[in-house]
Amino acid sequence: MSTKIRHLALYTENHDRMATFYQKVFGMKRITRSFNDPNRGHISDGVIGLAVLNRRPGFAAALDHFGFEVDDVGSILEKMQQKYPKTLVTKGLEQVAFAVFRSHDPAGAQFDISWKEHPKVQEGYKEHGWEQPRQINHIAIRALEPEQVAEFYHEVFELKEGKNFRDEDTLCVTDGTVDLVIRRTSNHSYMSMRQGLDHFGFAVESLENAKKDLAELATSFPAAAPKDIAGGVFGHITKEDMDGCRIGQYSLSDPDGIVLDLSEREASRAAYSSEGLHA
Repeated sequence: MSTKIRHLALYTENHDRMATFYQKVFGMKRITRSFNDPNRGHISDGVIGLAVLNRRPGFAAALDHFGFEVDDVGSILEKMQQKYPKTLVTKGLEQVAFAVFRSHDPAGAQFDISWKEHPKVQEGYKEHGWEQPRQINHIAIRALEPEQVAEFYHEVFELKEGKNFRDEDTLCVTDGTVDLVIRRTSNHSYMSMRQGLDHFGFAVESLENAKKDLAELATSFPAAAPKDIAGGVFGHITKEDMDGCRIGQYSLSDPDGIVLDLSEREASRAAYSSEGLHA
C-alpha cells in the first residue's frame, strides 16, 4: 500500500510541558527544527510525526489534523475531484515541515497530503523511521455516517478495512500500521456529538510500565502530568465515552486535557486483522 499515515498535529499554549509529556512517557524524538525556535520542532514515535504547535487566535487547544504520505499525489487529487467534488483542497502554508496540501473528509476531519520528494518536506519526514516500544496505533474520528467516511478513505487513499471493527457504531480502516477508528456520533455526551477528530492512542509494551512512567512524570515534572479524565462533574461521562473505543484499554489525557488511550501491543495485534473493503 502506497499511502501511509505519517503526521498528527495539535495546538497548545503550553508547548514545553506538552512536548515533555510525549517525549518522557512515549519516547518520542525530535525530527524537525522550527523556523522560529531551533530548540523546537516536530517529534516522532518512529512512524508518526507529532506537531506540537503554538495556538494561534481562532484555533482551539486541541487535536487539529493528521496527515498522509503518498506516492502519487496527482491520482489522489484526481480521485477526490471525481468522486467527492464538494471536498475542499488548499495548499499548505509555506513554512511547515510536512503539509503540501490540506483537505478534509465527509465528517470535516482535516488532513494533510504530502510526499517525501517535495522540497518543503523536512528532515525526519524524509526518513523511513524506526521501531520503538511505544507508538501511535490509532486515530479516532467521530462521524454522523461512519460508513461514508470509511468509504472515502478506501476510495481516495486505498486504506483497507480492519474487519473486527465493522459494527453499527464503529468502523476501522488502516494503512497496515496505523488505524483510523471511525466512531458514530451519539447524544451520550457533548464530546460524542461532535464530528471530526476525537482522540488518538498508543500501543505500549506494558500498561503497567506506562502507568509507572506517568506516575513518575507527575512527581518529577508536575506541570507535564496527565489530567484525570474521570474527575469533576462530567468526568465519568468522558471516561465512559473513551472506554467505548474498540482499541483503547486505558484512557487518560495529556497536560492540556487532550484525551488519548493506551493498549498493550499483544492485545492490539490480537484485536483485529485487515482485509479489503468491498467497493
